[in-house]
Amino acid sequence: MKYLIIAKPGTTQIPVEQGAALLQAGLSWIKAKLADGSIDSTYNFFGGGGFAIGNADSNEQMLANLLEYPLYPFFVWEVTPILDFEESLSRYMEFYHKLASL
Repeated sequence: MKYLIIAKPGTTQIPVEQGAALLQAGLSWIKAKLADGSIDSTYNFFGGGGFAIGNADSNEQMLANLLEYPLYPFFVWEVTPILDFEESLSRYMEFYHKLASL
Protein backbone atom coordinates (compact mmCIF):
# COMPACT_ATOMS: atom_id res chain seq x y z
CA MET A 1 0.00 0.00 0.00
CA LYS A 2 1.13 3.53 -0.73
CA TYR A 3 0.67 6.44 1.64
CA LEU A 4 0.90 10.20 1.51
CA ILE A 5 2.74 11.15 4.70
CA ILE A 6 2.59 14.79 5.76
CA ALA A 7 4.64 16.08 8.68
CA LYS A 8 4.01 19.55 10.10
CA PRO A 9 6.06 21.08 12.91
CA GLY A 10 4.50 20.32 16.27
CA THR A 11 4.49 22.27 19.49
CA THR A 12 7.54 20.46 20.90
CA GLN A 13 10.67 22.18 19.66
CA ILE A 14 13.85 20.32 18.76
CA PRO A 15 16.33 21.11 21.56
CA VAL A 16 19.00 23.43 20.14
CA GLU A 17 21.86 21.43 21.63
CA GLN A 18 20.53 18.23 19.97
CA GLY A 19 19.34 19.82 16.70
CA ALA A 20 22.22 18.95 14.38
CA ALA A 21 22.51 15.38 15.68
CA LEU A 22 18.74 14.76 15.45
CA LEU A 23 18.58 16.18 11.92
CA GLN A 24 21.52 13.97 10.87
CA ALA A 25 19.82 10.92 12.41
CA GLY A 26 16.61 11.84 10.57
CA LEU A 27 18.46 12.21 7.28
CA SER A 28 20.18 8.85 7.75
CA TRP A 29 16.83 7.19 8.54
CA ILE A 30 15.23 8.69 5.41
CA LYS A 31 18.15 7.62 3.20
CA ALA A 32 17.85 4.06 4.55
CA LYS A 33 14.08 4.01 3.89
CA LEU A 34 14.62 5.33 0.35
CA ALA A 35 17.23 2.62 -0.22
CA ASP A 36 15.00 -0.21 1.06
CA GLY A 37 11.90 1.01 -0.80
CA SER A 38 9.86 1.94 2.28
CA ILE A 39 9.80 5.51 0.96
CA ASP A 40 9.56 6.48 -2.72
CA SER A 41 10.24 10.20 -2.39
CA THR A 42 10.48 13.02 0.13
CA TYR A 43 10.02 16.79 -0.07
CA ASN A 44 10.24 19.67 2.40
CA PHE A 45 7.80 22.55 2.77
CA PHE A 46 9.18 26.05 2.72
CA GLY A 47 9.15 27.10 6.37
CA GLY A 48 9.20 23.62 7.92
CA GLY A 49 7.76 20.16 7.65
CA GLY A 50 7.35 18.15 4.50
CA PHE A 51 5.83 15.12 2.88
CA ALA A 52 6.76 11.71 1.56
CA ILE A 53 5.26 8.91 -0.46
CA GLY A 54 5.73 5.76 1.60
CA ASN A 55 5.06 2.04 1.23
CA ALA A 56 3.91 -0.51 3.80
CA ASP A 57 1.98 -3.78 3.83
CA SER A 58 -0.52 -2.43 6.37
CA ASN A 59 -1.50 0.61 8.40
CA GLU A 60 0.13 -1.01 11.41
CA GLN A 61 3.41 -1.42 9.53
CA MET A 62 3.31 2.22 8.44
CA LEU A 63 2.82 3.28 12.06
CA ALA A 64 5.70 1.07 13.18
CA ASN A 65 7.93 2.60 10.49
CA LEU A 66 7.07 6.17 11.44
CA LEU A 67 7.60 5.55 15.15
CA GLU A 68 11.22 4.62 14.31
CA TYR A 69 11.85 8.07 12.77
CA PRO A 70 14.18 9.97 15.13
CA LEU A 71 12.25 13.23 14.65
CA TYR A 72 8.78 11.67 15.08
CA PRO A 73 7.95 13.42 18.41
CA PHE A 74 8.56 16.88 16.92
CA PHE A 75 5.90 16.72 14.20
CA VAL A 76 2.15 16.42 13.80
CA TRP A 77 1.46 13.62 11.31
CA GLU A 78 -1.20 13.09 8.67
CA VAL A 79 -1.02 9.72 6.92
CA THR A 80 -3.43 8.98 4.06
CA PRO A 81 -3.59 5.79 1.97
CA ILE A 82 -3.34 6.63 -1.72
CA LEU A 83 -4.34 4.71 -4.84
CA ASP A 84 -2.86 4.21 -8.27
CA PHE A 85 -4.58 6.76 -10.50
CA GLU A 86 -5.34 4.54 -13.49
CA GLU A 87 -6.47 1.56 -11.43
CA SER A 88 -8.80 3.61 -9.23
CA LEU A 89 -10.21 5.52 -12.21
CA SER A 90 -10.97 2.20 -13.93
CA ARG A 91 -12.86 1.02 -10.85
CA TYR A 92 -14.90 4.23 -10.74
CA MET A 93 -15.73 3.90 -14.44
CA GLU A 94 -16.85 0.30 -13.86
CA PHE A 95 -19.00 1.51 -10.95
CA TYR A 96 -20.70 4.14 -13.12
CA HIS A 97 -21.29 1.61 -15.93
CA LYS A 98 -23.08 -0.61 -13.40
CA LEU A 99 -25.13 2.32 -12.10
CA ALA A 100 -26.13 3.33 -15.61
CA SER A 101 -27.39 -0.18 -16.36
CA LEU A 102 -29.81 -0.25 -13.41
